[in-house]
Amino acid sequence: MTDSGQLLAAIRFGDSTFPSGGFAFSSGLEGSHRDGLVLDEADVSAFAAEQLDGRWHRCDRVLMRQAWTARDPATADDLAETLAVMSVLREASRRAGAATLATFASILDTAPDPTVVDYRDRVLAGSAPGHLPVAQAVCLRAAGLTLSTAETVAAWQVLSGITGAALRLGIVGHLGAQRVTTALTPVVLDLLSRPPRGTPAAFTAYADIAAQRRSDGARLFAS
Repeated sequence: MTDSGQLLAAIRFGDSTFPSGGFAFSSGLEGSHRDGLVLDEADVSAFAAEQLDGRWHRCDRVLMRQAWTARDPATADDLAETLAVMSVLREASRRAGAATLATFASILDTAPDPTVVDYRDRVLAGSAPGHLPVAQAVCLRAAGLTLSTAETVAAWQVLSGITGAALRLGIVGHLGAQRVTTALTPVVLDLLSRPPRGTPAAFTAYADIAAQRRSDGARLFAS
């Protein structure tokens, strides 16, 4: 794929109108908002920065890289399942991954690379969990993206998913969401410039606990 092709694919897959499970993944923002931890634009920025570094760069990106290069992505998928100790986030990651696989299986079903359809069949059969970072690796690789472009799309989906959730929750307006995106673009670029560790290890304690609490049943998004 040419550089222009990579750019067009990234724009397409990074667009919030593209039916990918990553955009329904709020990283538990609604729980943090309910608990009074995320109440304004600055809080959304801090929350998103922590998720980008503490979860995506340190854990999901590592899993995505492992799935990208593995002979069998299920090895990374099983590790993702083991690391997902919070049931709400575990289930959300699996739902978002299943949605990603379903979309790409539909739009790439005539492509010569059958890996997306095959892996989706394994997830549906219950032989693989289908976590989001693994599904992203399988799908974006099959779509012809380079690992660098795929990681950029994945990081963008984290930021866009959180700002979109903040917008729908009424924490920020449209301009506020754009200010958060502007403020965190250097953070995304810095993370993308640094290779992640070889071993996945997330730490986003406040968000994890807030997401796990089910007292009022508030679940507006995948997580």
